Amino acid sequence: MRIFSENYGCYYNIIYRLLSDYKEITDKEITEIVREKGYGESMLFLLPKLKEDVWEFFGETRPDPVIPLTGYQKSWLKTVLMDKRIGLFLEKEELRGLLEQLSEIEPLFRQEDICATDIFLEGDDFEDEVYRENFRTVVSAIRAREVLDIEYNPMPDKRVRHYFIPCRIEYSIKNDCIRVYGVEEKSQNKLYQINLGKIVMAKSTGRFISIDKLPDIDRLIEKQYLEEPVTVLIKTERNALERAMLQFANYRKNTSRYVEKRDDDFDGTSNDIYKCEIYYGQGNETELLINILSFGPMVKVVGSERFLKQLKERLKKQRYRSV
Repeated sequence: MRIFSENYGCYYNIIYRLLSDYKEITDKEITEIVREKGYGESMLFLLPKLKEDVWEFFGETRPDPVIPLTGYQKSWLKTVLMDKRIGLFLEKEELRGLLEQLSEIEPLFRQEDICATDIFLEGDDFEDEVYRENFRTVVSAIRAREVLDIEYNPMPDKRVRHYFIPCRIEYSIKNDCIRVYGVEEKSQNKLYQINLGKIVMAKSTGRFISIDKLPDIDRLIEKQYLEEPVTVLIKTERNALERAMLQFANYRKNTSRYVEKRDDDFDGTSNDIYKCEIYYGQGNETELLINILSFGPMVKVVGSERFLKQLKERLKKQRYRSV
């Protein structure tokens, strides 16, 4: 973030590294670090002063390198700690202690200051103790490659229990939920996608999978992809391209500069336009559709025919409801 970049920029980090990594340092080592971490002009401006020890960094009374937090950094940390999802990663005592240290700091913003649109209202209950415990159990199992005994409710009147190998978790902005990707221990050819909020029990089994036996989760996900990706044209105005890359980060995609002629605002010969091909599975089609619509006139869908049909039908329904 830019609020961090000015105070602790390039030169500060060079000095910090020199002071923290070396008790005694040679001119050659100083030169190598300045060349590696600095700018082109650093060799002319910074290097001579360091070699001559103009600032008296390398004497017997060398200062201890410290990086005190700025007011903006403290505000940013306070904002993060006030997010309801932070409890997934911190114990109550840890969170309480950190908030006490920042008690006199104002956050950059509060959750109630933000009105989110184009998302489902019934997201996961991130503050529920069972939910938090299940999250930590799943994350621990992914890191240790452990088999879990998982029981969940795919539908209100149905309960399923299997021994699963959890492989990945994913947060959905639109659904405000966390999904767990995994396979059954006995049959690893079918990929399961389970909403963490629907898990009622996740127990350790003490059985672990070796790295060479671990399922190829990327291959299983790609097996679910439709044959033809959705192709969109993206403008660079209002940071649309950057936002799109972040929004679609969990999809496999190919992005390139678009230079073809068109008779609209997405003419690549006279505008800064990018083409992005997004690969997806049928189960994610609705969510991807909503994500793309949220960009409004900054994005234009040009394929596939299947996706265009779904898009037109959804727009017709929205128009009908608004009349």
